[in-house]
Amino acid sequence: MPAVDYEPPRGSTAVFSGRWLRYEPVPGFHRYYEGYRGTVIGWWNGTCEFTLDHEAVTALVQTFAAMANYVGGDWRTVDFDGHVLTIARPVSLGGGVHLARPVDGCYRIGWGLPWRPVDPRRCDRTFGQP
Repeated sequence: MPAVDYEPPRGSTAVFSGRWLRYEPVPGFHRYYEGYRGTVIGWWNGTCEFTLDHEAVTALVQTFAAMANYVGGDWRTVDFDGHVLTIARPVSLGGGVHLARPVDGCYRIGWGLPWRPVDPRRCDRTFGQP
């Protein structure tokens, strides 16, 4: 579970990113290629769950698609048709395909990945509206 100092309260807005989007332009200074502004809805199994708007979901899916293209098509786990977000869950999380439709214009994100709140000033690009 993240340390209490890094756990934004439920209902708050924060910018989230993942370690896989982090880089060090100089030793000891971390930046993130992308950050996604979302609203915290809770914590599950030690990882954050939050909602993202259409803009942030579109950017997130494009990032996942680029990673899948780079690593290999079998890494393609997320798709978005502009309305329904399709998530292929790993076997460790029960497997199967989950369809996420917007609730009040936002999509639930988490999927057991180690998302973390980050300082938006350390993101090269930030997607999503406050």
